[in-house]
Amino acid sequence: MKKKLALLLLGLSSLNAYASENFSDHEMFCEQQSQISCLDFINQQLASSELGSAHWYEIKSYQFDYFYDKMEYEILKDSTEPFVASEELPVVFQVQVYFYYAKSMHYLGDFETGRKYAKKAFEKLQAIFDSFGNPMRMVELANLQYVFGNKETALQILDRAERRFGKSKDPIFHFELASNKANVFHSLGDVDGALANRKIAADWILKTNHNRKISVALGNLARTHQLLANYAQADEVYVQSLKYMNSDSDRNVIAIYKLRLAEINWQAGKQDQALKWFKQVHKEDIRQSHAKLYAHLANVL
Repeated sequence: MKKKLALLLLGLSSLNAYASENFSDHEMFCEQQSQISCLDFINQQLASSELGSAHWYEIKSYQFDYFYDKMEYEILKDSTEPFVASEELPVVFQVQVYFYYAKSMHYLGDFETGRKYAKKAFEKLQAIFDSFGNPMRMVELANLQYVFGNKETALQILDRAERRFGKSKDPIFHFELASNKANVFHSLGDVDGALANRKIAADWILKTNHNRKISVALGNLARTHQLLANYAQADEVYVQSLKYMNSDSDRNVIAIYKLRLAEINWQAGKQDQALKWFKQVHKEDIRQSHAKLYAHLANVL
């Protein structure tokens, strides 16, 4: 077990400078190839790895990250659940299991279970940060605090991370830092503060070739513009974000963004433009969280 832990930590240490919102960033892993889809590549690599080896745990973590990134919370829950009770796991993999399981349960409405495993993840993340001092671990600590309602604590951790690691040249770190700060400001009712940080997050991530993160950053920026009634800017940024999406793997997010474009144009009094975007939305791609908006626009357009 000690050998496996050492190997896993060693294997992941090379990713520390580039790590995204979690320990294992599937986008970076999939950059190694372009012949097949990212999920197919992950599954292919997983099948060819020795079960229980350091490499297998690493690839499994990429799979978790993929499901989380694509908002496949039921699949993520089912994928992480077999591991949550085990104490015989490498510590880095174990904290990822807690991290993703907590978030999937939270998004699926089981807040009590989510909080329980968030606490476990937070405790282990804190220990790992104390040992290795990686800035992304601080962002993850803050994110867990934010998701489970401790907004002020989350902001304090993020401010501490910015003071300590603000001179970093890593665009992914600054993207995650600014994105999480924006989330906290938004939840505290400071939409202008959220907008400023959304702009920072977008500026940093546009320096990379991480299309999924770029589309998320631009989508968040566009939505914040919309909430401030900056309809022209919101429209422009949402349209820009669509250029970074994959029509197959991102179809649910594409549907949400096009639905928002329809809403923005309706709010701006551009009925014809709103209808144009609405007609491009496939109803079967709309998740429950946006079903009410879809029905509303279907009624008014």
